[in-house]
Parts: sequence; C-alpha cells; structure tokens
Amino acid sequence: METIGALVACGAALAIGLVLGYRWTLGPPWHLIAGLVVGAVCAVVYFAIANWVGRAVPDMLDARQVGVHFMVLMIIAPLTGAFGASFGYRKSLGRGLF
Repeated sequence: METIGALVACGAALAIGLVLGYRWTLGPPWHLIAGLVVGAVCAVVYFAIANWVGRAVPDMLDARQVGVHFMVLMIIAPLTGAFGASFGYRKSLGRGLF
C-alpha cells in the first residue's frame, strides 16, 4: 500500500512538472527549480496523507515503510518533477526530448 502511494506521488510530480514546464514562460533554469519544488511538495503531500490514513485506520500502514518511502521519495520525486518540467519546456519550444 505504501509503495503504491509513493508511485502515485511520483507520477503526480511528473504530470504536474510536465504541465508546469509546458506552460512556463521564464528562462530555462527556472523551470527546473520549479520542477524540483513541485516534486518536493508531492513528497510532502504523500507523507501527510499517509500520516492521516495511518491515524484514521490503525494497522493499515507500516510506519517504517512509510518513512522509508518518504525518504526515497524526497530524492526521486523532485528529480522526476524536474524531468517533467524540462520535457514540457522543450516540448513547448517545439523541440523533442533528445
């Protein structure tokens, strides 16, 4: 259950970063920073929702697994958001990914 939530958070970071990068109007370094912030926010939202579910329904989630997934997500989600923002920005300029 914790892994599925972390994958959903990572997918949300990618999707939001893609939309953000596609609609971005400032210069190139700023869309990457915004993608990093979006990914970090998605990781924090994952932790907040997992904490709420863990308190509302006891014994549904393993607290250790939520913590491990959160630590990994704090590294992976910002990178995924930055990748999505970079891809969306390049797509809006009419260039491909590579």
